[in-house]
Amino acid sequence: MEIVEIEEKAEYIKELFEKEKYDSFYLYEARVKTKLDYYVNGRLNREYFDTEAQADLPEYIEWKDIKATVYAYLKGERLPIGFKIILMFNRENISRLLEMNNLPVKEEDVSALFMNVVYEHGTLAVTTGTSLKIFTMDKTLEHIWDDTIKKYYI
Repeated sequence: MEIVEIEEKAEYIKELFEKEKYDSFYLYEARVKTKLDYYVNGRLNREYFDTEAQADLPEYIEWKDIKATVYAYLKGERLPIGFKIILMFNRENISRLLEMNNLPVKEEDVSALFMNVVYEHGTLAVTTGTSLKIFTMDKTLEHIWDDTIKKYYI
C-alpha cells in the first residue's frame, strides 16, 4: 500500500474527470460530501438489463460511464467537504500486469487492484491497495501495483 499526496489538486481532478486516462478503470464506489452526502455503488444491477446483454456485462461500471455523474455531485459554489472514489483496475489490465512482470500469482487469485482517491481537510491523496483471494507473504504484486500507479496515474 502506498499513499501519495497530490500537490496539483486542480490539475489532477481535471485529469480524473475530464480526460480519458482512468476510463478503463471500474468504479467500486464513490462517496461525496457537500451540502448533502452522495453514495454511488459501482456494482451494476444485472436485472436492469436484458437477458442477452447480461452475459457481456462486467460486474462494475466503467469509470468513463459514471464520472460525469460523480463530477456533478462535486461541482458547486464551494469546495466539497470531502470525497472518496475507489477505482479498480480492469481484469484485462490485471492480466497484462501479471504477465508483463512475470508474477507467480494467477489472475484468478487477484480479487482487485484498487486506487483510492481521497479528498479531506483540504488534502488530496491517492492510496493503492491489493486484494488477493489467497494468502501469500510475497509482496511483489503489491510493490508493482504501487509503482504502476505512481508511474502512470499520478
